[in-house]
Amino acid sequence: MARLTADYLLRSLKMIGELAQGELLTGLVNLALVQANVGHLDPAGSAFDSLDSIPPDEVRRPVSVLSISASLGLPYETTRRHVAKMVATGQCLRVKGGVVAPTAAVADPRRSEMLGQNLVNLKRLYRNLRNAGVTLD
Repeated sequence: MARLTADYLLRSLKMIGELAQGELLTGLVNLALVQANVGHLDPAGSAFDSLDSIPPDEVRRPVSVLSISASLGLPYETTRRHVAKMVATGQCLRVKGGVVAPTAAVADPRRSEMLGQNLVNLKRLYRNLRNAGVTLD
């Protein structure tokens, strides 16, 4: 089970790094930022419950760099540098109250492709775990 889970995790981390031009940590900070911006939305029964319905800018909540660093267990300065890279490339914007990943950046076709690949990867993990005799109830 540990080997199968590690395989899934490594595949996912590779995709995250590729999405951030080889900068795995920038990719992880980006994912934490996007999640924090929309974490207040109820995923079940929400108007934004599919890959085709991305929450618009007006419902995204800013998050502080300090909150992102705390959520990832990273030093503030490290997180600040990665956020600065993302601001410089348009992946996020500084706004009153913190930073926000705009809809235009989140709607990047490469991100959608990565999510589709991750779904395939997740199904592979479930299939392999079932084949190994693990009950997934």
